[in-house]
Amino acid sequence: MKFWFPRELQRRVERAIISGEYAPGEHVTAADVAHRFQTTLEEARQILDAAYRKGLVDREGATLDQFRVLGLPRTERESVFTHTARSGWKPRSQVREVVLEPATAEVADRLQVKVGSPVYRYVRTRYVEEEALANQINYMPFEVCPGLEEDDVSRYSFQKLLEEKYSAVLTEMKERFAIVPATEEDREILDLPEGSSVLVVDRVALGATGQPLVWANIRIRPDRYSYVAELWPEAARLLEK
Repeated sequence: MKFWFPRELQRRVERAIISGEYAPGEHVTAADVAHRFQTTLEEARQILDAAYRKGLVDREGATLDQFRVLGLPRTERESVFTHTARSGWKPRSQVREVVLEPATAEVADRLQVKVGSPVYRYVRTRYVEEEALANQINYMPFEVCPGLEEDDVSRYSFQKLLEEKYSAVLTEMKERFAIVPATEEDREILDLPEGSSVLVVDRVALGATGQPLVWANIRIRPDRYSYVAELWPEAARLLEK
């Protein structure tokens, strides 16, 4: 899927917000941004819409072109990768696929985007101590992390990448848990015998304005209980029944 987005303009505007050039509480419009950065009104709207999704600005007023600057959100939420390392284990990820594709109806609903809009599908296997733990697919609106296919997170936190490079801070998680039959892909990736089940963590990560940033479907090998109990304690309760 080919899609053009003003990445350099986004970087400049976000830097102006994060550095305080646009002060928290300041009111800004798409016309203001277009004039200041010598761009079109359409591009300014794209950038401010993305900044709203990331929680850098909030919508204000009767029109969709008025915003109030929030600045870079803060969060105490620790990534799974960081938590794993802090627990004394060695985490890594094998990224199997990074694809930019049109949002299906299901993806659009979970991410609150239009059907057919560009989203990343980010597929990886998560390992702990070189044992395959989870088969994971993340979906993100393109404007959250344009250029994601160029990044290497094999030994780095994906959440930290979003926060530190793309200014997309995850402030809230909505999660659902289930035990379901393993698919053929699950069995292959996680080295499970036929007839096995997997523990599923279905997670939507939100930014400071309540907008979805990431939808993750995490399919976990259930016999790695010690890891699951430490990393996904609520999900682990399903394994105790």
